[in-house]
Amino acid sequence: MDLFAKRNPGKSQRTQEIKAQVASLLHLNGEATVMVTELNCQDEDCPEVETIIAVFEPGQPKIQVTLHSPIDEITKDEIEHFCKNAQSKPQMDEVVAGASVESNPTS
Repeated sequence: MDLFAKRNPGKSQRTQEIKAQVASLLHLNGEATVMVTELNCQDEDCPEVETIIAVFEPGQPKIQVTLHSPIDEITKDEIEHFCKNAQSKPQMDEVVAGASVESNPTS
């Protein structure tokens, strides 16, 4: 069994599309990192699957959003909304379209 084999090529492609869209909308340079992670939630109060998008830039606070849907259901509008809010309020925690947005200073 190959533990490093891609299990779902369609999801991998969608993840790359989301990363590229975030990088483009936020005008990120080559030093920035965009992470897109789908998690299964075990808590009663959260959806079964959620997707976290995080942006890391050297010397800048981390920007993160938790969307309450799987990667393949994340819409272009949700990504645009996250990026718009990240640009206008990079230092604040807020809730956006049913999603949690966090910005934390780097240590």
